[in-house]
Amino acid sequence: MSKGAEILTKALSAALEKVNPGLKAVLETHLRVTTGKGLELAYEDPSAFKAAVGRLFGEYSARLLEMVVIDSLKDRFGGSVTVESLEDLVSELKRIYGE
Repeated sequence: MSKGAEILTKALSAALEKVNPGLKAVLETHLRVTTGKGLELAYEDPSAFKAAVGRLFGEYSARLLEMVVIDSLKDRFGGSVTVESLEDLVSELKRIYGE
């Protein structure tokens, strides 16, 4: 797993554990059944990840999770970068880690 993928996966895990530890297991199971991937899907295909989360928890909850993860990682980018979506976040992680 690449450094960026590892960072994003850990941030997602922490956000899910913070909200409700059971949500992580539910989401991981849903992702594996519907996409064949786990939380790493967020890095590999952010749009597919968001769609899968939206189907499970609803669009509002998917966006809330997205914003919590962005907020938890925004300090890595400094003040010069605006990250407003999971896709932006993944692009920045790839740029930072040369992936």
